[in-house]
Amino acid sequence: MDIRQLEAFVAVMTIGSITGAAKLLERSQPAITRQIQELEAHLGGALLHRNGPKVSPTQLGYVLYEEAERIVNGVRRIQQHAQRASEVAAPPLLISATPALSLGVVTPALAQCHAALAVSKIELLSMRPENVVSDVLHGMADIGVCSLPLDHQQITVHWVAEVPCKAVVRADHALAALDVIPLQALAQERVIGMHNPHRLKQHIDAALRGADAPGLQAGIETNSSINAQALVRAGLGVAILDPMTLLGAPVQGLVYRDLDVQIPFHFGAISAQGKSPSASALILLEALRLTAASLDQCRLHDAQAMADVCAPSLSLPQASPISRPGRKATPTP
Repeated sequence: MDIRQLEAFVAVMTIGSITGAAKLLERSQPAITRQIQELEAHLGGALLHRNGPKVSPTQLGYVLYEEAERIVNGVRRIQQHAQRASEVAAPPLLISATPALSLGVVTPALAQCHAALAVSKIELLSMRPENVVSDVLHGMADIGVCSLPLDHQQITVHWVAEVPCKAVVRADHALAALDVIPLQALAQERVIGMHNPHRLKQHIDAALRGADAPGLQAGIETNSSINAQALVRAGLGVAILDPMTLLGAPVQGLVYRDLDVQIPFHFGAISAQGKSPSASALILLEALRLTAASLDQCRLHDAQAMADVCAPSLSLPQASPISRPGRKATPTP
């Protein structure tokens, strides 16, 4: 398997035809066909169904496409950085973050410190938490911002932020008249939830069980809080979401309400262990911390307390003070 084979596969998946992929990559059609056949032989399965000039992905093709695209884009980024290395005094600042945190935390942090960043370019990519960690581990991102917990020996978590989730309902819903929505009131509603069972979902499920809601209707699960808002606006249910998306991308026709039980959402900034952050990365890390601390009802915790802080709970635990060099430890907001 080589990168040209992956490039050919990604191009065909993106364009939808061998002809289009050949034009995009400036290769011959037989070359594209041969490279994909070689990739299929290496993987031991067909990636494309062929019907004359038209192609469509097989199930294996669908499964592998996203990862293949990430690999190809990563190699291109490495090549671009290498080409610019002799010309650019300061390397670009690479940031990977989940979509919600890109909107609600990274963007305002960049606005706060952009003038102080001595970089030629800033690159912010949104992806799943697992891919954020992968990018940081493999040097494809200088800083990651993602939901917690995570436990990886090669990752440094700089701090843990904790904010309470919000109920999201349509503006014409009866619950919209309440300033604080009782969790038990959701027992008769279809709840739209998050798909990942190891992060926010475990806290929401624990809270719903604790609210003794036997009438809770089976809901819809999605891997995107933006999707969840769209589903609520379509009248398909109510949602319990982290406040970051709601701050960064509020949706007209929806209202956001506190819950009577605080369901915590945890996130933090990460970098590769053993690699000293650049001066620009350190500036952004501090801006991210300040932005997180400024969020309504946010508590900052020391990263060493992550396991205890991120355990499912129905109320917000007491914050662990963060010790900063040259200063006495003080309670965080």
